[in-house]
Amino acid sequence: MKTFMAECFWPGVTTQKVADAGERIRQAARAISPQGRPGRYIGSILVPADEIALCLFEALSEAAASEINRQAAIPSERILQIVQLTSQEDQSELRGAR
Repeated sequence: MKTFMAECFWPGVTTQKVADAGERIRQAARAISPQGRPGRYIGSILVPADEIALCLFEALSEAAASEINRQAAIPSERILQIVQLTSQEDQSELRGAR
């Protein structure tokens, strides 16, 4: 699975609107299951002062990510594949797993 971000410039966005969007993403990700592998909602980041929401989710491809976003009716400007970095401790575990 790959990780994607829906970048939303969302005038009037609130915490509740982002929470509702997250639930719609969760439902859409479960419904879209190419080869039996659904996507997964990871979470969101809200920047209220700039009216920006970043919704993070996993999908098999950019096309699948776009379809999840479309079905969830997320007002995004674009969908980007991202690399999510975690804490140094987690990075050490990742390096050791190679």
